[in-house]
Amino acid sequence: MKAPPAYGARLAAWARRLGVRAADVRYPRPAARGEACAVRLLPPGPPRARVLVAHGAGNDAVFPLLELFRALLRAQCEVFSFDVDGHGCGSTTVFAPDSVRTALAAAADVAERGGPALPLHLVGHSLGGSLLLDALADGSLDRAASAVVLSAPVDLRLGARTVLGELGGFFSRAVLAQREHYGWWGLVPAFGPVKRAAYPFRRTDGDGRAWSYVSAVQALLGEMRLDDRVGSITVPTLLIYSRADWLVPHTEGERLAARMPAARLLSLAGATHYSVPFAPEAVDATVRWMDAHPATAEAA
Repeated sequence: MKAPPAYGARLAAWARRLGVRAADVRYPRPAARGEACAVRLLPPGPPRARVLVAHGAGNDAVFPLLELFRALLRAQCEVFSFDVDGHGCGSTTVFAPDSVRTALAAAADVAERGGPALPLHLVGHSLGGSLLLDALADGSLDRAASAVVLSAPVDLRLGARTVLGELGGFFSRAVLAQREHYGWWGLVPAFGPVKRAAYPFRRTDGDGRAWSYVSAVQALLGEMRLDDRVGSITVPTLLIYSRADWLVPHTEGERLAARMPAARLLSLAGATHYSVPFAPEAVDATVRWMDAHPATAEAA
């Protein structure tokens, strides 16, 4: 299983303890000028659904998502999580606003290829959530039974106050519990120039400045115009936003929910942007949302 060295051994041990079958997947991404890596996790018994997961900017296919994966696997779901274009130490793709918008639909095609017909559910955190909404809005993933969006930005503003606010939540109980998966140093997320060897952000323009990825994501969000387009989404979508998120304000979730007839907003109280994917309320709600929308594989 491909993973940054800081937690690769723990990840393999975690899969063995759960009795989970894990397989590396590589597939071509010509639009992104390389190959993408993904991981497919299979529960001990026959899977009842397939969950496609898209991570946030500056992370990878498994960070910080293992607590969510564990809940999905216990619910007998197959998990397919992929490196978004430009991300992942094992992938060779590059990030560009025009091509990354096809990444989620391409990953869904790979996830479903050659496997059993299963209902498809979608999960996206942060930028992955924005890409998920974009794909639903353009109709490329209408076959999904449900979607869960965790703290997806409509716009992005990053400053010193935002960084300090996020760091203030680092020593919460929910965050420290993730040491089981990542260890102390592995628990620290990438930001600016920190940990970019493990969590690269490759761009078509080759801009390697520490914070340049922020402007790249801002440009992408501007092109998506999610505020104007999400009203067309018919797939049942759970929006999960936290009032303690310093990076993506809770008001962005409120704006989206007001524009999406098929959406429901779940508001968290204490999770930061980093910790929303493994906040117990978010994890439980994700599984319950999928249980409430058990479309058949044929209908999905």
